[in-house]
Amino acid sequence: MGMLEVARDAIKDLPVSEVIRERLSLAFDRLEEAERQIAILQTEKGGLQAQFERERLDHEQTKKELQRLHELLHEEVRLVRGVEFRKGSRTGNEWQPFCPKCHLPVVFSRDPSDPIFCQDPTVCRWVSGEDSSRIQHESRNSLK
Repeated sequence: MGMLEVARDAIKDLPVSEVIRERLSLAFDRLEEAERQIAILQTEKGGLQAQFERERLDHEQTKKELQRLHELLHEEVRLVRGVEFRKGSRTGNEWQPFCPKCHLPVVFSRDPSDPIFCQDPTVCRWVSGEDSSRIQHESRNSLK
C-alpha cells in the first residue's frame, strides 16, 4: 500500500468537515495524476538518454571515420602559372596538373607552344594563358 492510499484511509477516520474531505480527496487525485505523469516522463527521459548515448557514440565514430578519410585523401595543392598541381593518394603521390576552375585533370598539348586546357571542353572550357612547355618546365623546377 502506497503513501497515497494510507493518506486516503487516514482521512476517512478523521473528524473533518465534508468540504475539507472533498478538497483533500481532490488534492490526492491531483497528486496521483502528477505521480503518473512523473513516472511517464522518467520513462521517456530514460529512453531519450539511451538514444542520446547511441547518437553520441555514432557521432564519435563518424568523426573518427571522417578524420581517417581526410588523412587518406589529403592532397598538397600548389599553383604554377595558373595551373593547379596536386599531390596525394589519388595522384599516386606524384604532382599532377588539374584545372583551377573545375579541378579535373588537364591535358598538355603535343605542341609545346599550345596552352594547357581542361578535359571538359563543353562545360568548363578553361584554357591556360601560358605555353605548355613553360608550365611543364617551371613545374618540374618548383615541384619537387
